[in-house]
Amino acid sequence: MGCRVRSILAQIKSDLQGIDGTGSYNFDISGSNQVVMASAMNPIRVPCVYVYADTEATAQTPSVTVLTQFDRTLTVNIIGYLSNTSDNPEEMHLRTWDLASDIKAALEADRSLTSGSPLCDDLELRVSSIDGEQVGRPSLGIAVVVLTVKFRQDSGSHN
Repeated sequence: MGCRVRSILAQIKSDLQGIDGTGSYNFDISGSNQVVMASAMNPIRVPCVYVYADTEATAQTPSVTVLTQFDRTLTVNIIGYLSNTSDNPEEMHLRTWDLASDIKAALEADRSLTSGSPLCDDLELRVSSIDGEQVGRPSLGIAVVVLTVKFRQDSGSHN
């Protein structure tokens, strides 16, 4: 069964694997090796997305948090890689934002990360675009989505 973080990450991965290039999606990352749960950023196929949990924080807000529960905030990093299709740096920059938009759309369509029952109360996203040349990955565009997952958990519970 595992802990709540495991379930949240599995649902995020599943939601991202739904980006299949159809409808309003710009890219297809539905292949079996295109959404990877790991922090070792070594793309073997592009476009691809890496997902990993960074930190979990706990808060108790007086008069808001129930005494038998904790308010949790999980930070998840989602790093998308794509290749350049031309020598035009403007096009690479715009394609990177297209990939970020696909990621946002997939996650915001499932704001409670529902896999049978809701796993969280809400999501917040912070998005940036990086030219791969800046980090030693020439000819790659990098979309960075920092996802904040907010949920409430019973005291002493793993789920």
